[in-house]
Amino acid sequence: MKMNKTFIDLWDKYLSKVADNINRLNVSLIALVFILLVYGALHLLGETHLVETPARFLYFIVVVASTVGFGDYSPQTEGGQLFTAFFIIPISITLFAVVAAKLAAKAAALWYRKIKGRHTMNYKNHIVILGYNREKTPLLIRQLKREEQRKIVLVSREEQENPLPEFVDFINVTSFTSAEELSRSNISHASCIVVDTDKDDTTLTLALFVTGLNKEAHLVAHFTDDIKGQILKSMYPKSECISNLSTELLAKSVIDSGSSLVHSELVSAHQGQTQYAIQVPDTVAPFPLSEVFLLFKTQVEATIIGLRRFESEQILLNAKLTTEVRPGDTLFYISDERIQFSSWP
Repeated sequence: MKMNKTFIDLWDKYLSKVADNINRLNVSLIALVFILLVYGALHLLGETHLVETPARFLYFIVVVASTVGFGDYSPQTEGGQLFTAFFIIPISITLFAVVAAKLAAKAAALWYRKIKGRHTMNYKNHIVILGYNREKTPLLIRQLKREEQRKIVLVSREEQENPLPEFVDFINVTSFTSAEELSRSNISHASCIVVDTDKDDTTLTLALFVTGLNKEAHLVAHFTDDIKGQILKSMYPKSECISNLSTELLAKSVIDSGSSLVHSELVSAHQGQTQYAIQVPDTVAPFPLSEVFLLFKTQVEATIIGLRRFESEQILLNAKLTTEVRPGDTLFYISDERIQFSSWP
């Protein structure tokens, strides 16, 4: 116990100060000076086989510093052996430990920045979700990950750490209307931006703000009040506004029992038939809907329920079989899973 106390006293008085001073120095510079000294000393001591090539010299230093000691290269003269024992080994091991510790600390700092959402993304064609609701957002993300190949970046002002590290990348911001902070999500190169905050006014303001950062992305915004969605549509027609349909579903369920169950199944990605969309290639000549309607059903057990004209907001539900399908149009269908066709129609 007395010996331990003596060592602790020595550490506090002297050794800790030496360690602090070493830590403040540039480790790279110290390592360079050390390597040059060792290289010159081994030459002078006649250990030319250890410095015959730069690769062999570096190999010798690393083997000694890491205490591996393969034994294939070692000093042959007494002077070289003493120099290695009392100078190279102690200093190289110390430097090796300091460098390893600094690298580990740097890696830990980078990892901590990522967990805290303080880093910068370089993704392109990814999905950016602005806002986090502990009840809705995890469900949204899980449904997206079920078939989405694009990277998903969650941007939150409230969460301090990534709430879903297994599914998304995370950016923490102090303000949603700071272009500098949002740029860390590389929002200007996103292919889709989802705005879903707890307040409609905030959602509207943020949706209008991000249109200035990325005019090409598919903008989707969720509102409780349908009026706010209409305001956004009037100012940015390309946006897609989602509002609560509880009132409409309530009325439909009263008139047609089970309507809410049908709607839930259509939007759920967990099981059963789900609604999907597929765009007609630009290289296809116009054709009547009848040419693909039966193909969808007979080949992949899918049912076409609607059609959307290219760059139009109009949806044709239960369109006639004679309806002309044109290049760029989108077909909405019900199926067990998303489908692709190698040829059209």
